[in-house]
Amino acid sequence: MSRLWARQRRRRKPGDPDMYEEMVTDRRYAGYGVRELRITRMGSVQDRPQDDVEIAVAVGVLAGGSPVLSSQWNRAPLTLGRFEPARRVRLVEIGCADASHRVLFEGTPEEAHARCTSEVEAQLDRIVMGGSYRPGNDCARCKAVASCPAVPSVPDLLGISGPGAPRRSWSVATGRTYRRCPARAHLEGLFLPRDSASEDNEAAIRGKAVHAWIESRHRRTPHRPCTPDDVPGPPDAWQYAEWSVTGLQARLGIQMIADHALVCPLRDHPDDAEVHPERTVAAYDPGADVVVIAKTDLLYRAAGRWTLRETKTARVPDEGDLLDQHPQLALAVLLARTGALPGDGHCHVELERLTGSGPVVTPLDVTAPDVVSEARRIVAAYVQPWHADTRYPAKPGKACADCPFTRWCPDAAEGTGR
Repeated sequence: MSRLWARQRRRRKPGDPDMYEEMVTDRRYAGYGVRELRITRMGSVQDRPQDDVEIAVAVGVLAGGSPVLSSQWNRAPLTLGRFEPARRVRLVEIGCADASHRVLFEGTPEEAHARCTSEVEAQLDRIVMGGSYRPGNDCARCKAVASCPAVPSVPDLLGISGPGAPRRSWSVATGRTYRRCPARAHLEGLFLPRDSASEDNEAAIRGKAVHAWIESRHRRTPHRPCTPDDVPGPPDAWQYAEWSVTGLQARLGIQMIADHALVCPLRDHPDDAEVHPERTVAAYDPGADVVVIAKTDLLYRAAGRWTLRETKTARVPDEGDLLDQHPQLALAVLLARTGALPGDGHCHVELERLTGSGPVVTPLDVTAPDVVSEARRIVAAYVQPWHADTRYPAKPGKACADCPFTRWCPDAAEGTGR
């Protein structure tokens, strides 16, 4: 079919928009009284959870929609063609990565309309009416990002004078991946299906388990400080979420979690604290035309003061240049200094290090010229080569060993294809 299908529905209750317009795109087929929509997924459909709202809306449009004659981007109501009732509708999901497929619905138009239950309608109402802003990687593809109240516009955040490729998002993780292999960074940005990469080493698994456990404690309501006894067990083998640690790493992880209680930010301000674990912060640099994404370990407000805290785990503390070791700290300094973090330009930044010899919290002075200058230098070293690149050449070799995109990369080193 060359045309989209859509249906228009009037307001159901006061406060709703005057009209809902629901439209299906993707692969559409019609003939002999049957309408079929095939939804393509980049990965596999095996074990993929079904979305009841998506299914109900899709089959509802299939059963009661008409061809769209006007542009889908026209702000005026869509112009629809003649409605031709279907005898049967079918919704099929297809995985592009492995040719997997499954039928999500097949039945009469009456059965299709029956999928839109009161519960589904309530969820659809919440989607249509909108809600809170959720900044993240999708912001780069949003046409309203330059005026979005949840994404502050920060000129010269990245220190780049002119736009490069079409608008993209950048994070410290992107910068690190680009250094290893520009092609891998590009494929990550395309959100291609990933193959299983090599397993993390024991220290990395322990670090992720410790982070996940501390995050879960900070998400408790009402908020309360972590305590030395608030640790997982048994001490020689424990698991949290998908992370499982044993032996020395398990005991070290428990020590780090117990040590965190000594420097927990809620320790002195549990009652008036506002806590946001693993909060994603986005800012837009209009000169570079780049959306900067930072996933913070913890943003919290205590005694009226906002602070961003990054937490790192290491068996032995490294007393080198902290900004150089942890470039996300350098980005945090710039975000805090330019007002992209809560606190109206007065957000503090600190590093919590959990080590085998105890916890250390180091504050960073985001107002000090030398700190800001060093942060700019470090961020620029990561972002400028990436921003200027429009070809993303592969660097086959060591980077291929744990790359989850080798099946999509014609330059991948031999023996790494999956």
